[in-house]
Amino acid sequence: MSESYPVTDGIEPVDHTTFADIRERLAQQEALEPDQTTLADTLFEAAINAFEASQYPVAIEKFAEASRLAPDDMVLPFAYTQALFANGQYAEAATVLRVALANVSPDKEGVFYPRGLYPDDDTLFAQIDRLSKQVDLYGLDADLQLLLGYQLLGVGELDAAADPLQQARLDSKNMQAATVLLNLLDKIKAENSEAEKTDQ
Repeated sequence: MSESYPVTDGIEPVDHTTFADIRERLAQQEALEPDQTTLADTLFEAAINAFEASQYPVAIEKFAEASRLAPDDMVLPFAYTQALFANGQYAEAATVLRVALANVSPDKEGVFYPRGLYPDDDTLFAQIDRLSKQVDLYGLDADLQLLLGYQLLGVGELDAAADPLQQARLDSKNMQAATVLLNLLDKIKAENSEAEKTDQ
């Protein structure tokens, strides 16, 4: 499982799990009057900038503080997860991801995938490869399996995402989060299948 994971032709990245809405959110913040921008908004923007510059420890700190100030924000925990993942803090990333997935309904808020945080996909794929190598070494670690499944789902590698998510679901701590992601995976596959039938 240590091969590279480019986006499969014909499979779009998970539409409702991308961070395209981050760009829109930042644009909206800039349009607000200065007194309408909250400290959480300012920290969020600083975290995004730090992440884009590969300053992951700074991004982690800013996302964590923004999450504390805006506990009901649905996007922040996923961004925080990604910063921890990018910094190689896999156990911490899995912990934050579990909490994030426990607090969203995929049919309503969606499951966010912060692909848009990266200046290019090569960086993201290199990070997924590093995680995949850790899974190869420590295959019984359900946190690593959960995190890998989430990452693969986010880049549209649906078939590759299924196995680590199924492995993670066997662990009581990760069962709920893995089930949310597996249900989302099944939904996306069904939508893709319907789209293919319509195109024929």
